Amino acid sequence: MAGPEILALALVLSAVLAAAALGLMTLFEWRPSDPALREKGWALALYLPVLPIVLVGLALLLPPSAAPLRPTLQAPAAPTTLVVDLVFHRGLPGLQPGAVAGAVLALAGLLCAARTGRLAVRTVRLRRFLRSTRAAPDEVIAAVEAVARRTAAPTPGVRISDKGPEAMIAGLLRPVLILPAALVGGPALEAVCAHELAHLRRGDHRALWAEEVLLTLMAFNPVLGLIRDRRAAAREEACDAVALSHAGEAVRRLYARSLIDALRVPSPNGAAPALTFTSSRRILVMRRLKAILSPVPRSGARHRLTVLGAGVTLAVVAGASSFALAGQREPEVPRQAAATPAALAQLSAQPAARSVVAVPSVPAVSPRAVAIAAAAPRPKVEPVPVVAPAPAETPEAPITSPSWVQSPQASWPRAASTELTSGSAVVSCTARADGRLSDCAVVSEEPVGAGFGPAAVEAAGNARLAPSMVDAGATGRRIQFTVRFRLG
Repeated sequence: MAGPEILALALVLSAVLAAAALGLMTLFEWRPSDPALREKGWALALYLPVLPIVLVGLALLLPPSAAPLRPTLQAPAAPTTLVVDLVFHRGLPGLQPGAVAGAVLALAGLLCAARTGRLAVRTVRLRRFLRSTRAAPDEVIAAVEAVARRTAAPTPGVRISDKGPEAMIAGLLRPVLILPAALVGGPALEAVCAHELAHLRRGDHRALWAEEVLLTLMAFNPVLGLIRDRRAAAREEACDAVALSHAGEAVRRLYARSLIDALRVPSPNGAAPALTFTSSRRILVMRRLKAILSPVPRSGARHRLTVLGAGVTLAVVAGASSFALAGQREPEVPRQAAATPAALAQLSAQPAARSVVAVPSVPAVSPRAVAIAAAAPRPKVEPVPVVAPAPAETPEAPITSPSWVQSPQASWPRAASTELTSGSAVVSCTARADGRLSDCAVVSEEPVGAGFGPAAVEAAGNARLAPSMVDAGATGRRIQFTVRFRLG
C-alpha cells in the first residue's frame, strides 16, 4: 500500500481503538469506584488512540525497505520490464483505494481546520470575559489564600464576575480564579474555592489545554469528544472529594445546592476553554450530585489493577496493529544493476566448449597429378588491402526495473468492453531531472485497441522516480515498464 492509504487506515484504527476504550471504561463505571481512578482511566482512554497515528507516521518518515538485486546482463532486444499492478474494484471506478484515502485525509484536514477556528473563537470570548471581571476584595483574597495554605495548593489571582453564575479557573501560565458575585460571602464559598484550588494543585488547567490541542488535531475522531466529557465529569468528582474530605452533611448539602443553582442559570462561558464548576455536560451532573451527598470510598488494589491491565492490553494491541499496518508499505524496488566490467571479465574468462567440425570425405589424388600441378606456372596475384569494418553502435538499453517514490496510478480505460477483466500495456518514457516521466509511448498493448495503452501512458504521467535513480544517472534515459490492469 502507498503512504496515504496506510495513514488513512491509521486514522480508522485510531477511531476503533477509541471506541474500544470508551466501551471498556463504560463497563468499568457501572460499579461505584474512586473518581480519581476513573479520571486516570478516562485519561488513558483519551490518549491511547494517538498511538497508531504516531507510530505509523514515524514509520512512514523512514525510507522504505529495498531488496538488493544481483547484477545481471540485460538483452536490449527483449528486456524484462517491471510490472506495475493496478487493481480496480468492479462497479466502483471512482472509489479506488488511493482516491478513498485522499478523501479521508482531506476530510480530516478540513475538520482539523474547523476545530482550530472554533478554538480560536472560544479563546477570544474567554479573554473578553476575563476583561469584564473586577478585582476581588481583600477579604475574599485572604479567604482564598487561607484555603490554598490548608490544601497545599498554589495561590492564583482572584477576580469577581458579575455575569458568570459559576466559579472557574482560567489561564495556562498564570491561572486566575473567577468567583461569581453571588457566591462571595456565602456559606459554600470555602468549599467552592477548595474545589477550584484542587484543580490547580492537580494541574488540570494544563491538562485542559492539552485536551483542546488533542481534540483539534484529531477532530476526525468523534469518539474522543465523548471520552473527554466523561473524563471532565470524573475530574470534577475527584476535586469534589478533595474539597469535601473533612466536610459534614450540612456543608455537603450547601455545596450541592450551589451546584444546582449554578446549573439553573445558563452560563455564557460553558464552551470556554476553562475549568468551570459545573463541568462540560450537564447530563453527567446527576452522578456528581450523588457522589457529593454519598461519597464513594477509595478504590482498592483490584480496581487499580483492572484499569492498569486494560490500559496495557489496549496499548499492546494498538502498538502491534500499528506496526503491522506500517509493514504493509510497498517496498522500494531498486533499479536492477547493469553488468559491471568485472562481471563481464569473469564471464569472458570462462572456458569455451570445444567444437567438433565434420569434414566430408574427398577422393584420393595420385602423386603424378600432384607433381604436374606443382610444375604448372602460377598467376601473379596483387595484394588487396583489407579494411576493418566499423563497429556498429549498440543502442543503450532502457532501464527496465525503476524504483518509485510515487507509483503510477491510473483509471480503468473507458474504451475497454464490459467483458474484459484484465489487460496490460508496455510503456517507454524518458526520465527527467525532477524524477517525472515525459515523451511516453506505448510499446505494446494487450488486448490491442482496448484502451489500456493510453491508460498506461496516463499512469506514467503521474509517476515519479526515486531520487536514488536520478542521482545514479537515469536522467535522459528511457524507462520501460509494464502496467497491468485487473478488476478485483
